[in-house]
Amino acid sequence: REVEYLALSRDTTESDLKQRREIRGGTLLWADQPPVRAAKEGRVLLLDGLEKAERNVLPTLNNLLENREMSLQDGTFLTAPERFDSLVDTGEVEAARLVRVHEDFRVIALGLPVPAFPGFPLDPPLRSRFQARHVGLPGLATQLAELKAKYPAMP
Repeated sequence: REVEYLALSRDTTESDLKQRREIRGGTLLWADQPPVRAAKEGRVLLLDGLEKAERNVLPTLNNLLENREMSLQDGTFLTAPERFDSLVDTGEVEAARLVRVHEDFRVIALGLPVPAFPGFPLDPPLRSRFQARHVGLPGLATQLAELKAKYPAMP
């Protein structure tokens, strides 16, 4: 599957999560950012450094994860697949400028445990959207065995 990558930092803003203005061929347009592209196309969104994101951008992410909804700067609105499909026959889709979120849209977030490392603790609503997995370092014997397998000429 295709992946959209977004590195989060203290400087990440809502525009980094939604859309940015760009000039292409002399025309000003709104360019979708990784979370929006992933939601529209059914890709995996990889969020790196979740603990570094400022608290003011976390509700935007949480709403996309929980409700599959996001208001975009170009006037369109990302809508959960079930809700979008229920509104297709009513004619509200075009009038409200709704955009369907793909059913295959998934999010993987990478982060360090806080407060053991610098960063911000995740608020409980966002934290509840993920499963935590601790990935520790392999032991010395395992690392040596892998190196010897990869580089047999190594002494």
